[in-house]
Amino acid sequence: MGKYTEQFKLTAITAYLEGSNGFRKVAHHFGIDCSLLRRWVAGYQAGASLSPRSNGRRYTEALKQRVLKHMLEHHLSLRQTAAHFDLGQSSQIGIWLRQYYSGSPAASVAKQRKPAVPKKIKPIKPTDTNDAEKSREQLLSELEYLRMENDVLKELKALREEKERTRTKKP
Repeated sequence: MGKYTEQFKLTAITAYLEGSNGFRKVAHHFGIDCSLLRRWVAGYQAGASLSPRSNGRRYTEALKQRVLKHMLEHHLSLRQTAAHFDLGQSSQIGIWLRQYYSGSPAASVAKQRKPAVPKKIKPIKPTDTNDAEKSREQLLSELEYLRMENDVLKELKALREEKERTRTKKP
């Protein structure tokens, strides 16, 4: 469920449309962001639904191309286009537009994703158990952890020395 109810959104929209105040004053009165109110009003005027959307919707390549074509033909902003197609976030259209101009449509970009790479073993903090009983991977992981810990301590020492040098030079 969204943060704001349909009734609240409708109240804010009608306050803007029927009143003489601008977006900023109405948004301030309701305690919401000005751009949020603009998006609601644009969606309302375009006939879009005010109900909360589900996150993570997937769009077909055909829809993306239709959205971009409509936006470019009618010289609409990202926000106006999102309201017209009831897409919610206008920033998503901006991503599609960048992909369009770069020559890499969204669908082909999704197909080009790298195959899943096995996760690197996270360094394990050394334990007191017998090293002879540990696997090679565990020993290498502990070694990596100790090296990282050593590097951090060296960096800390260097920072303290640098701070001390700058402190002695200032007087």
